[in-house]
Amino acid sequence: MRKSVILCVVCMMFAVLLSSAYAADKVVIALVPKALDNPVFTTSREAAKVKAEELGVELIWTASQKADAAEQVAVIESLIQKKVSAIGISVNDPTALKDVINKAMEAGIPVSTWDSDSPDSNRLFYLGTDNYAGGFKCGEIMKGLLPDGGKVAILTGVIGAFNLEERIRGFKEAVKDTKIEVVDILAGEDDINKSVEVVNTYTLANKDKFDAWFFDGGWPLFVPIDTLEPVKNFPGKVISFDTFPPMLLYVKEGVVDVLVGQDFATMGAGTVEMLYKIVTEKAEYPKFNDSGLEIVDASNIDETIAKKGTTW
Repeated sequence: MRKSVILCVVCMMFAVLLSSAYAADKVVIALVPKALDNPVFTTSREAAKVKAEELGVELIWTASQKADAAEQVAVIESLIQKKVSAIGISVNDPTALKDVINKAMEAGIPVSTWDSDSPDSNRLFYLGTDNYAGGFKCGEIMKGLLPDGGKVAILTGVIGAFNLEERIRGFKEAVKDTKIEVVDILAGEDDINKSVEVVNTYTLANKDKFDAWFFDGGWPLFVPIDTLEPVKNFPGKVISFDTFPPMLLYVKEGVVDVLVGQDFATMGAGTVEMLYKIVTEKAEYPKFNDSGLEIVDASNIDETIAKKGTTW
């Protein structure tokens, strides 16, 4: 009887050891968007999930509910404690996240950025839009829409977010030698309802004082068109970043002139695959990897709707 008990204990210990070895060998990749309540990351999450299943890795999709740099730091600290295999981050604030990114790297956890970068950190690579080039493209388009110049208001998300600041910088650079003037930059805090409120309020109060909107993210265009009634009746021009399905009706109905889109599917799936190869094969990648842009306007809106639909 005593021998049987000892044998049972030994078998249990061996099972625990096997379980620990399996856990240690398991590749766990964490993707951290700016916030869980921002629907622009839905495409990235779904593409990342498919790629993780294809590669046989565990995917952790985690973030704070709202876009907040301090809370994002806490999320990364938690992932370091959990000793995940690798982390991909859409950075809320490049400066605020720099130290915790470096801390993860020092702990032996490969870190990359996607969508929004922290270029001065020790992250291995960035995968996403060339945001400066995207903003510059929007400025070039605006020059065509306002050939005689005009006043432009910009809606951004969180002030200081590297990707959004780069879009604004690119836009301003494109229009700097023209009669186009950026008169105001307003923040919607990466929040749909807040963005709708900001845009509606500003448009109603200033509709005769400016000539165009540039949304450097698509937040206010995720709601039904009638919710954005002041913009619907705005006589000026509107350009927005992003080409998500709900936004396409705004172009179809002539409320928005041009959408400049990002490839969020590539950001999600590509980050998972690249980090997986770094962990398993010690692969190396360029520091900057451009996921590309797409332009949607009246000339291709029907084709785009046929391809993407108008709902998530």
